Amino acid sequence: MQLMNSTNTGIRGRAVFCRIGGACAAFVLLLAGMVLLSTTTQAQTQIVRTVHNLTPSGPGSMRVSEATGLCVFCHTPHNANPTRALWNRELSGLSYTLYQSSTMEASLSQPTGSSRLCLSCHDGVLALGNLRVAPKGSQFTLGPLTGKGSLGTDLSDDHPISFVYDSALALRRGQLADPVALPHTVPLDNTRQLQCTACHDPHEDRQPNFMRMDNRYGALCTACHRLRNWGDSTHATSGATSKGTGPSPWPDGAFPSVGENACVNCHRSHAAGHPQRLLAQGVEQANCTVCHNGVVSDKNIESEFLKPSRHPVENSQWVHEPKEEPALMSPHVTCVDCHNPHAVTSTAAQAPTASGRLRGVRGVTSGGGRIDEANYEYEVCYKCHGLKEPGTAGVLRQDNTRNIRLKMDANNPSYHPVTAPGRNATIIGLEPGYTASSMILCTDCHNNSDWTPSGLSPRGPHGSWYEPILEREFQAGDPAAESFSSYALCYKCHNRTSLLTDIPGRFPHNAHVVAQNTSCAVCHDTHGARQNTHLINFMLRAKVGNTVVSPSQNGRLEFVPDPSQPGRGNCSLNCHGSEHNARPY
Repeated sequence: MQLMNSTNTGIRGRAVFCRIGGACAAFVLLLAGMVLLSTTTQAQTQIVRTVHNLTPSGPGSMRVSEATGLCVFCHTPHNANPTRALWNRELSGLSYTLYQSSTMEASLSQPTGSSRLCLSCHDGVLALGNLRVAPKGSQFTLGPLTGKGSLGTDLSDDHPISFVYDSALALRRGQLADPVALPHTVPLDNTRQLQCTACHDPHEDRQPNFMRMDNRYGALCTACHRLRNWGDSTHATSGATSKGTGPSPWPDGAFPSVGENACVNCHRSHAAGHPQRLLAQGVEQANCTVCHNGVVSDKNIESEFLKPSRHPVENSQWVHEPKEEPALMSPHVTCVDCHNPHAVTSTAAQAPTASGRLRGVRGVTSGGGRIDEANYEYEVCYKCHGLKEPGTAGVLRQDNTRNIRLKMDANNPSYHPVTAPGRNATIIGLEPGYTASSMILCTDCHNNSDWTPSGLSPRGPHGSWYEPILEREFQAGDPAAESFSSYALCYKCHNRTSLLTDIPGRFPHNAHVVAQNTSCAVCHDTHGARQNTHLINFMLRAKVGNTVVSPSQNGRLEFVPDPSQPGRGNCSLNCHGSEHNARPY
């Protein structure tokens, strides 16, 4: 019987159905059943290749020895609980330890829906053979799930589940996709909750670990997580691969390059080394140095932290908070205080603008206010060095602030040109490439002592042989013998010959620095001076405690500039046993 014309399968077909009644209905139901059977067969065909096949033909190590149905280990047509999934497994009824994070905005509760069903196996509590309705005559001896697939009841180190993922959450949390924009491959359940099944399809094995989509380049992660500046960041695009010179930073089955692994470079969705923010390594800085130790990166940053002067990233584990307030945070330093791994690029710095390696990092402005994304390199440094007096030992000066932001304020009489061009327009004796209008970066001085422009040693203030993390030697103690190496940092910009040649009308540096072994630091405060021109801020006591400069016999301790002759003035002080009573220079 021809039910439908091949050229018109709509209205005409429905009319025939009405005329022939039950016979046609039975036929249509048969067709529907065949479609359902085909779908079920296709699903079984997928499952049979996976470790969810617990029959004797299954590929995994956990399977029964007697022949039985493929689906029975999860589903039953009778006495199911819950009925919606026709679930055939008992649920443990245990309470789980949930994920926690200071950046978590969703409201978590005990696992529900499909996640609870997944956990009936994957919490490793109940035996896999513990079914509500077992096949007649079967005697399963399968025990609880073990190995990596067993998550236990502590889910604090696993991606959060069973929370409502709605537009309000996306707006509140920020950097999350609005759920209406999620691809169909990342489904929420019918209550708009994110469950295990958003990432895993238990019936499909087209991707490893039952993933719903290929996570190359972080495609599955970024379906939900839309991080600012991620798309062109180094960790999203780098083709660097492991050199094989040390342990692989990536889990088994990972992709070969940094860009392909994307989020997996640092994060684990299950069994994370550090639960908060699901970081892969349990030691904070190791999440960076596992790659930046020469195993993947060309330059070994990990070794820089072994030098005597360094940022002590090992001292304050897990103190840093992504939204911490610089003025209120407790003293600490870790890699992510200076680097945002979701935004970093290799763009070079152009003083005073920060390099791409500092992109997306919070900072403090010259005025002392917080800025969520620093524009200038010094704004990153000011988070720690521009709001409070340091608690470490240091030299004592006449104006004794050690707050670098206050020293380098562009309103001061003098400062090194970090925040603005210098105020001394007549300065002479600079090395080629530098002029009175030049600006410099903090890292032009505070840098790796082994760095060279063409070498493999990394640039940046990670560590140095010279205190305080200086690129070159600078003898700040007193007395100190002058040499090209002892003041190499000064001579990087200031020509040594010009500086030490005493000529009329200029300060006699040679008579002080060479003849009297007086350190440059005795008179000059390298970052800036709030009271005097020429960075003059006398050192009263050296870091080791010895007295250096004291008032002269007339009770005065001062430098008085000569307004009629720039660069000249007079000093009143006692230094190296020599009295200066308004001595002119």
